[in-house]
Amino acid sequence: MLDIFVPLLTFFPSQFNLFLMKLFITIFILIFLTQPVYAKELKHKATYQKEWCAKHNGEIDYKTQESSTVDCLTNNYSIEFDFAEKWVQAMKKSRHQSLTTGKAPGVVLILQNSADEKHLFKLREVVEKRRLGIKIWTVGRDVELPCDIKGDVDNDGDKIYHIIGQQMYDATVVNPKQGETWFCSYEEAETAGWKPFLKAKPINIQELGGWVNRY
Repeated sequence: MLDIFVPLLTFFPSQFNLFLMKLFITIFILIFLTQPVYAKELKHKATYQKEWCAKHNGEIDYKTQESSTVDCLTNNYSIEFDFAEKWVQAMKKSRHQSLTTGKAPGVVLILQNSADEKHLFKLREVVEKRRLGIKIWTVGRDVELPCDIKGDVDNDGDKIYHIIGQQMYDATVVNPKQGETWFCSYEEAETAGWKPFLKAKPINIQELGGWVNRY
């Protein structure tokens, strides 16, 4: 590629030649590096999607009546795959497609390195606080989500669960002797008979990208 530009450089002074040469080399390196990375990312997503969906007996690239595509449709879930930094888009799309398919929403987050874990925990925080009912899986890296929801029994004997970020979370101390416990998800807490500390307002799908803590 550089051979094309070398004859042109002979028409300019030597210092300017050096500047142009550095510029052309920089452009060449950027083009060479960015294109393979993008292609590699797409290949990895398709590979994860194919392997995971086959393992869970799902249908890949399911077409809805609205002509949108679900990455993987299983018996119970409408699932969106995406890389960790795109967790907001994955959450929105999964939520929307669950309405068109009648399946529960799910997200498979692709974790490429340890830095991606912060996106996973942010996604989980939003899902739990807003009680969106989105099932979360991960591929690429094995990450165990913490069971950090506090199941509290108040003075009236009511079973209340608290999620990180809520007003009384830090002040609540779990005492197993009083029947209090920890939960891994709000679904688990509610199935066991615990109620949320405060009920969230109805969910507006259009607000998911800029959600507000309403607790």
